[in-house]
Parts: sequence; C-alpha cells; structure tokens
Amino acid sequence: MLDFTVFYRLAAAIGIGLIIGLQREHTYSDQSDRHPAGVRSFTLVGLAGAMTAMLSDQMGGVAPFVTGFVVMGLLLVASHISFAIGHRTQDGRSVVSSDGITTSLAVLVVYLLGALSWYGRLLESCIVVVVMLWVLSAKEQLHTFAQKLSKEDILATVKFAVISALILPFLPNGAYGPPGLEVLNPHTIWLFVVFISGIGFVGYVLIKIVGPGKGIWLTGLLGGLASSTALTLNLAGRSRENEDYAPDFTLGIVLSWAVMYVRLYLICIFLSGSLAKPLLLPLLLPVVPALAYALYLKLKESRDHRQKSADFSNPFKLLPAIKFGLVFTAVMFVANAARVYLGSGALLACSFLGGAAEMDAVAFSVIDMNLKSGLAVRELVLALLFASLANTLTKGILVCVLGAKSMRRPIIPAVVLICAVTAGLIGYFI
Repeated sequence: MLDFTVFYRLAAAIGIGLIIGLQREHTYSDQSDRHPAGVRSFTLVGLAGAMTAMLSDQMGGVAPFVTGFVVMGLLLVASHISFAIGHRTQDGRSVVSSDGITTSLAVLVVYLLGALSWYGRLLESCIVVVVMLWVLSAKEQLHTFAQKLSKEDILATVKFAVISALILPFLPNGAYGPPGLEVLNPHTIWLFVVFISGIGFVGYVLIKIVGPGKGIWLTGLLGGLASSTALTLNLAGRSRENEDYAPDFTLGIVLSWAVMYVRLYLICIFLSGSLAKPLLLPLLLPVVPALAYALYLKLKESRDHRQKSADFSNPFKLLPAIKFGLVFTAVMFVANAARVYLGSGALLACSFLGGAAEMDAVAFSVIDMNLKSGLAVRELVLALLFASLANTLTKGILVCVLGAKSMRRPIIPAVVLICAVTAGLIGYFI
C-alpha cells in the first residue's frame, strides 16, 4: 500500500532545492561561466538529502546520510579545483568564483534541509529557507552594512553577547526577600538590564541600516511592543550624546507610549477575553492623543529641515541600564510592600506604585485577582488607569532628567495630553 506521506516529504525536499536553485541561478551574471550548482543541481541535492535520510531510516543507521553528505562535499571540492585550474591569471595564479563558496555552502544546507523534510520538520525547513533566501538575496546590503561597522561597534556586540549569553544563564532564577516580599529575582533583574541594553543595540542596528531618522522611529515602535519604559530610558540617555537627533528621539518615545497601550490591551484580552469590551475605551483612548502628537512632531520636524550630524555614537552603555534595573527593583519592592502591608483595600495605591515601574506586572496581578478573587471589572479598570497614569508620569520625568535639554519642552505636551485623558477616564469610572 502506497504511503502518500513519503511522496509529500520528498516533494517538499524537491521544492526547497528548486526555490534555492532558482535564486542562485538568477544571481549568475555571466551565464557562460561555470558555477558549483544551478537550479537542477539544487533540486537533486534536496531530493538526495531526503532519500539518504529515508535510507538511513530503513537501514537503522546514519551511514547512508553521512556518506551522502561526504560525497556532496567531495564533489564541491572537485568543482572548485576544476574551476581554479581552468581560470588562471596571466601570472599563473588561480582565481575563485566570487559566488562559489556561498553557493557551495547553500548546496550543503539544502542537503540538510532535504533530510529535515523527510523527518517531517516542514515548518522549520520553511523558516530556514526564508532566512536563506534573504541572506542570499541581500548580498550588497549585508556587505554595505558590514563596511559601515567600526571597531567600537564590534566591541559593543561582544559586550552585549557577554551580558546576555554568558552572565544571564548563570544567575539564580528564584525569589528572594523578607517573608511575604520575595520579589527580588536576580535573573529577572539582570534580564531587564539586558532588555534595556538590547533595545539600544537593536535601535543602533536599525539606524545603521535605514538611517538615523527612520531607525529611531522604528526603534520606538518595536520598543513599545516590548517595554516603553526601557525604551524611554535608552533613548533619553542617548539624546545627550546625539542632541542633533533629539526631535527624532522624542518622536520615537511618544510612539512607544502609544504602542504600549495597544500592547497592554492585547495582553489583557489574551488573559481574559471577557475584558475586551470593558477595557476598549480605558486602554485605547489614550492612544489617540499620543499618535496625534507624534504626527505633529513628525510634521514639525519635516518643516524645520535642521542640519544633523552624520555621526551617531555607539549604543552600548551598561552602567545606566544597571542603575535603572536597581531603581526598577526598588519600585517593585515598594509596590509589593504596599500590597502586603496595606491590604487589598489599597489596590489603587499599589497599582499606582507598581505602574511607575512596569505596567505588565500590574495587569497580570489585577487580572489574576479578577479571575480568582472576583475583583470587580470597575476596580480592575481603575487599577490599570492609575498604573498607566503613574507610568506616563515616570517616563516623562525620565526624559526631563536624563534626556537632552532640547527634549524637555516637546515631551511635556505629550505627558500632559496622555495624563489629561487618563485622569478624565478615572473621573468617569469613579
């Protein structure tokens, strides 16, 4: 009896090879030149990867697959040697095709993807194919980006890798503190430090790719999806060293504040779908003045046409991130102390204190109380509004204290507008 799953997996392997082969074939500028592989070769390599994996399954060993991989590598080596012998310069030196190594590596990856398809990992294979297509197609952009990097940029990358990949995994992931106040988690605190540094790092990469203006705005949007507080801290600190871009930093910060409300709303309805309607007005209405003011800042910046410096300083500043991580921990500790010692009757005060540091923690807490303890929806809404009010005030203070002087005046209207709408909503629900 035929097993159509076999044909489906083989077809997936063939399709992967065909797609990568078409991309490689399209990049060959001289069709008469020799290359390690074209569309037909890639298609056969993908099929070979799936078939050797199938044979390994049938034989109960990895010998067919490993043998196929070794043979593939030897064929590629022979192809390179043949190409080098046939293409020599006038002084007798051999040359190598500019695309040869990349194409050969792609051949080996397609072979592995063929095997991955045979084992039913089709989603993973598709994701790898998409990444491969981007890497292979963005040759000029990637080379241009690499040329723009300085030694300081590489050093910043190494530092970020150290604090995130080498330090974070070894920190204890447990709660410490006095009885009832076990909220000091070294892993979580350092994760927040990594998060703040990471926002600056990603923003700097975007700035290198698309330019300072657009890069800062994109950073604001992405930062708002993650943590508008961390984003505000990072961009405000960066503005002191890059004051020419203070208007762009202000716009990025305001955009992150708007996105924060949308993210918070989505989190809340994900945790409890019944809150979709009650939270629609309280959490999405403040987005309107934030976006309106961001549009005003954008139009104003377009009219000014100010000359900006071409230089943009490196993003890695660990000490400010550590300082804010400590402040964040202190605020969270005080908020939890208020909740423990003042009781549930001080819900709004606790929410206000907690919101000064992080909105998500407040949202998780009050929704959990709503689901398990029967907290009224009206009280839940008020708690979130008080938290968002404190959060906006805190971020405004961060900008005024840590940001460049030229950011203070334009950020105040954003704080006033959002706080006025939030205060109006509090008055409505009270």
